[in-house]
Amino acid sequence: MRYGISRRKRSSVRWFLILCAAFTFISWLLLNLRSVDAPHLTTAADGAMLDLPAQLALRELRDAFFSSSAQPPTKSPAKNCATVEEMGKVFEGKILKETRRVRSIIRRHFSMNGAPRIRELPPEQFCKHGFVIGKASEAGFGNEMYKILTAAALSIMLGKYPFGDYILYSNITFTLREVKHLWRQHGCVENYGRHLVMRIDDFEKPAKTNALCGNWRTWPQPIIWYQGTTDAVGAQFFLKNIHPDMRDAATELFGRPESLQWRPNVFGELMSILISPSRDVEEAVNWVLGGGREPDITLHMRMLMNR
Repeated sequence: MRYGISRRKRSSVRWFLILCAAFTFISWLLLNLRSVDAPHLTTAADGAMLDLPAQLALRELRDAFFSSSAQPPTKSPAKNCATVEEMGKVFEGKILKETRRVRSIIRRHFSMNGAPRIRELPPEQFCKHGFVIGKASEAGFGNEMYKILTAAALSIMLGKYPFGDYILYSNITFTLREVKHLWRQHGCVENYGRHLVMRIDDFEKPAKTNALCGNWRTWPQPIIWYQGTTDAVGAQFFLKNIHPDMRDAATELFGRPESLQWRPNVFGELMSILISPSRDVEEAVNWVLGGGREPDITLHMRMLMNR
């Protein structure tokens, strides 16, 4: 009898625990469902339902707008950086003036020492003339351009004439083959004892170059080859030459190195007089820049010098 009573107590305790757990779960579920409340609504005088949080946000925006419109406009802070165009305006006037001056020097030099005039010189004057070679190998124009332009700049400083071995940029230039032919035709060796000798200065070997210490204007060789000038630095080395003649000639062409405002666009002017695009290239560029439809395919090609 006592055993049956304890058994009923144990089962009632079990059911009590189950009911407590169920009540706890239902209460937790109701609390979670009520945590996401609907927006607080209020009734206006005309019976329309209004959203109180939306009203408060709208009022804050309205107050901010009127307060900002009442204040005077503030000045924008000064810029810490400038664009490339803005930085270049400081040098615009003086650089253009120097570039025009150098342009007249270059044109005057090539009009006096251009191939059409030199070909017509009598043998005695032709055989006394000097040349600067600008030799480019089979490579892209971007890699070999400065070899030709440096030779052209050096020819102006030395009063000699530049020519290329593989490239005929314009009708004012010679080729090495033509110079050899004219040298033999005028009898420069037989009649005047002047051999067609080339003096080479290697810019790529600093221990052997004479760009800083040699007076190139007094060199007697008919041909001078300033080799290895693959950038704009080679010709500008003469601005630091120890001889006043060479330094003054370089300064007249490149300007004063200590002042950026007096540095003309030398290589741009040399390129404009020595190099011009072919008719096909010019027509293609004008077609693209003329506002026509976009091309279907664009192709980048390397310009080989001797093909």
